Amino acid sequence: MGKHRDYFKNFDIQFRDAYAGKGGFGASTAQFLSVYALWLHKELHQQDMERYLDFKHLLEAYYDVAWNGQGQRPSGADLIGQLKGSLTFFEKRQGLISVKSWPFADLEFHLVHTGNKLATHEHLRTLPVFPTHGLESAFALIREAFDKQQSSLFVEGIKSYAQELQQLGFTCDPTLRLLSEIRQLPGVQAAKGCGALGADVVLVITAHGTAQEFKNYCESKGLSLLSSSDKISQGLKNRGSL
Repeated sequence: MGKHRDYFKNFDIQFRDAYAGKGGFGASTAQFLSVYALWLHKELHQQDMERYLDFKHLLEAYYDVAWNGQGQRPSGADLIGQLKGSLTFFEKRQGLISVKSWPFADLEFHLVHTGNKLATHEHLRTLPVFPTHGLESAFALIREAFDKQQSSLFVEGIKSYAQELQQLGFTCDPTLRLLSEIRQLPGVQAAKGCGALGADVVLVITAHGTAQEFKNYCESKGLSLLSSSDKISQGLKNRGSL
């Protein structure tokens, strides 16, 4: 927030990372969104605040501090997801955002930290232009599954997305080995890496009520099971006053 140094010099701001710096959960993005919202809350009237929290204004401000112009620009999907909360579909090219609740009573999802780290900005700096049609097709299946509340279609979409990431070379070897093991566990329906090369975090889909063996596996491997479908954030909240 270099444009507002004079404003922020009057504050002593501390950021508490619920994941203790593990990486892969958007801590730097959360820091940006927090101070951006603080500035809006203090300096602007409600009508202007809503306008500047429009995703176009928000992304412009984000790119100004998060991207130096080298390599691929970050999508901003994690920023919009943290702003809106729940399960956010962000389709930037169409200018569409929709927020969903978890609709699959027969499935659970889990987010596992691998213990590995890969800086997203470094990955994007060297990332070449790549074909996106396979990823877009898989995403369309996932979106359709939510609309129809059809769990089998959702599992198919996650599997397709993971396969396309692997074919594009966007899943690192340690995560590929981990995914291969996880997919063999009873109750596991699908799994994919998340973030840059899928290094930090793995998404695992299990049949409802069958997750115990997966949890036992995580414990035996020293993997941190950090969130699941019963721990869904509601997005940016203002819980105090200035």
